Amino acid sequence: MKFSNEAKVGILVTAALAALLWGLSYLKGKDFFTSNTTYYAVYTNVDGLVKSNPVVMNGYRIGIVDKIDFMPDHSGKLVVKMLLNRDVFVSKDAVAVIYSSDLLGQKGLRIDLGLNSAAADDGDTLQAELQTSLTQKLGNEVGPLKDKTESLIVSIDSVVTMLHQLFDPQTKSNLRSAVTHLNGTLTSLDNSVSADNGKLNMMLNNIESISTNIKNNNKQINAILNNLSQVSDSLAKANFKSAINNADKVMAQAAEVFSKINKGEGSLGLMVNDKQLYNNLDSTAKNLDLLIKDIKLNPKRYVSVSVFGKKAK
Repeated sequence: MKFSNEAKVGILVTAALAALLWGLSYLKGKDFFTSNTTYYAVYTNVDGLVKSNPVVMNGYRIGIVDKIDFMPDHSGKLVVKMLLNRDVFVSKDAVAVIYSSDLLGQKGLRIDLGLNSAAADDGDTLQAELQTSLTQKLGNEVGPLKDKTESLIVSIDSVVTMLHQLFDPQTKSNLRSAVTHLNGTLTSLDNSVSADNGKLNMMLNNIESISTNIKNNNKQINAILNNLSQVSDSLAKANFKSAINNADKVMAQAAEVFSKINKGEGSLGLMVNDKQLYNNLDSTAKNLDLLIKDIKLNPKRYVSVSVFGKKAK
């Protein structure tokens, strides 16, 4: 059977187109000659993941991202469709992690197996997780460092400003003057110390003499201290408690006596508290005083003198 030139050209073009489509699919990660298993994962943010990004497990490519669409429930979440090689085991508790595959921020999808030994079925939805990228980590770490650096720069600027204000021409002049006066003071002090060197030596000699005398009289000092110790022991052993108790008894008895006197008990109490007795005594004292005065003025009334044996009337 012979083919016409037109048929040959058509067959060649069809084969070329098929080869081109297969090549493009292969470059995208699809292989028409290999069966695939479909899995899904739902994310709130895919962080730049796009269609045809690789899907890896333990660093080995096992599939591609086939499709990314919004959920039909209008929640804003994104569902990612993955095509994996059928001969790859994926557990039911496996996690689909979006990660940065290089330093430039290229995204990929990584399958982390779980502890479940049962295999996930075709069409299952895997657990989803978004890994923090290196850029985000650096940003999180550099952010506080940047704030601290800015604060440090502000502090350094304030210190520089204060130093600039401190070392103005007037302050520099004052510092020079202060240093000059300090030098003069130190010179005067040095001269004074040199002039009083003899006095200092004499003072040191006196101190040395005193310490020598104390050392030589150490036995006497110890004896004095022992005597003081004995006196203090004797005082400590003295029966002060008994003397204090006796004094307390005497004071109590005196207080009782005064209390009875105030209450009018006993002779002394009656004399102290009897107003009539006081008035009588006062009247008697006044009369006695008048009598004494009258005796001084008129002694003849009370004393008769007999002269030559004559009886006085």
